[in-house]
Amino acid sequence: MKRLFASVVTLFLFPIVVLAGKDPADYPLKVHVLQQNWGSHNVRYNEYRGIGRGNIWEADGVHAFDFTYDCSFPVRRTARNQPYLAKWKKAPTKLAVLAEKIGNEEKFQECDLKTTLHSGVYILANGGITEMSQADYKNFKARNDALQASGGASGASKVSVTSAPVSGEIEVDGEFMGNTPSVLDLQPGEHTIAIKKPGYKAWEKKLKVTGGSVSVSAELESENGQAQ
Repeated sequence: MKRLFASVVTLFLFPIVVLAGKDPADYPLKVHVLQQNWGSHNVRYNEYRGIGRGNIWEADGVHAFDFTYDCSFPVRRTARNQPYLAKWKKAPTKLAVLAEKIGNEEKFQECDLKTTLHSGVYILANGGITEMSQADYKNFKARNDALQASGGASGASKVSVTSAPVSGEIEVDGEFMGNTPSVLDLQPGEHTIAIKKPGYKAWEKKLKVTGGSVSVSAELESENGQAQ
């Protein structure tokens, strides 16, 4: 009877140990999700299905990819400096991404993506996503790095972005940069800042950055016409 009890306890504890034992060091890839659309989601039963597009960084290489998923948590767009950690389960068709559990930064959850790998790289341009060849991307990155380096000489601006209500998605020139409230480093020049939140009308403002610190505050208007 004691052996049976011990076996039952082990059986029930095993999934918990596996979940808690996920080590970020075992996920050497970085995934930047540029676009994500939910096909369906059932919050009550933790069922989320969707499709999306993004880029995978592996060693010094980067490739565009499309994906579908059916997971217990929603796969979301990621800011440039906050990618998902990932690893191949079956390259190039099955990729596991690792995400922190909401409310518990010491525990992680894993989602398997069914993937289609592309030869090029996805970039954001003119409010949309386009695929660029590796050669063109190399030149594009070199020009962009040089531009940022020259802008960095005069200093990037600290742009504080807040909204009411909070947790709005921040986009700068069409690129997702995180959620409000956030402080962003933006290079000198003109930028378009947009804040989006489900149930509210999109908010947008053009901002000319010249250095120093800037504050941007958005009062979002609900889709029924009432400001929050």
